[in-house]
Amino acid sequence: MELIKQIKDAENQAKEIVEQARKDAVALAEQARRDHDEQLLKAQKVRQQAIEDAVAQAQEQTQSQVDALTEQGREEIEAVKQAARGKMEACIAEIVSRLEQN
Repeated sequence: MELIKQIKDAENQAKEIVEQARKDAVALAEQARRDHDEQLLKAQKVRQQAIEDAVAQAQEQTQSQVDALTEQGREEIEAVKQAARGKMEACIAEIVSRLEQN
């Protein structure tokens, strides 16, 4: 009788150990999931920040290029105006000279 009681106690103790192991496994899996989610969130934030930084840098570079090209365009327009002004003055002088001769 005592042996049967010891066997039943051992079975109950084994069931408790198995149940506790199951609970521990569930808790570990849940913690692993939370850790993974946290790491994923951090990675997404880092990725988003990298994207924002890259976009800001690209905008700065683009604006710098736009400013340089705008200035270059202004300089070229001014050079063309100066060249045209000189030719125009020469043409006007020629016309005035011919009108005065007639």
